[in-house]
Amino acid sequence: MKRTLLLLSAVALLTAGCAQKPAGTTTTSTATPGASPAASTAKTTKKLPESKVNPVPADWITMADEARGYEFKVPKGTEHSTNTVNGVDVYAANVPAPYDINVIIFAFKDKTLTKDDLMKKVEGVLQSMGEKDVKVTDIKELSEDYSLASISSVDEKGKTTRGKVLVGTDVTDNYIVMVGTDADKFTANEKTIDEIWGSFGMYSGGASGNN
Repeated sequence: MKRTLLLLSAVALLTAGCAQKPAGTTTTSTATPGASPAASTAKTTKKLPESKVNPVPADWITMADEARGYEFKVPKGTEHSTNTVNGVDVYAANVPAPYDINVIIFAFKDKTLTKDDLMKKVEGVLQSMGEKDVKVTDIKELSEDYSLASISSVDEKGKTTRGKVLVGTDVTDNYIVMVGTDADKFTANEKTIDEIWGSFGMYSGGASGNN
């Protein structure tokens, strides 16, 4: 319940000033991301530049939400849940041991936002989820469609999380992809974290308009 309330707070921050469903409207997504290898061949997907990412292992599975228009890959055995809250699709997952990586994706529509706008929202999103001492550093523009940054924060129990956040936008849809783990496990998991966010793709031409 507490996690749900924290995600609701994050959604409220993301949708402030946007056209929304009535307050309190919460529905379960009918387009649940799942193992869907065919999605990447059926759609034109705007991926990150190959020079910026490492290829994922061959046995990873594709998670795809065709309704919201995105896909990415995770190791087998990843447990996940999806919800749609006030027009924002929220994907939350835990990649099990030996990784112990958490993934949260927010997907929503607002044609006025840029990558810079989305990145500026990241600190507030984490704070609204109960995190303190939030740092968003080393922001890099990967392409016209995507930017990446390092993130760290401390929860109410004093545990520090480190990770990466990828933001992406096309003409109408926006994506915030947060991938992280306990700070003491970050170095061992950084390659896998990079592979997860690096596998993300949008089913569109992206902000650049280029397919």
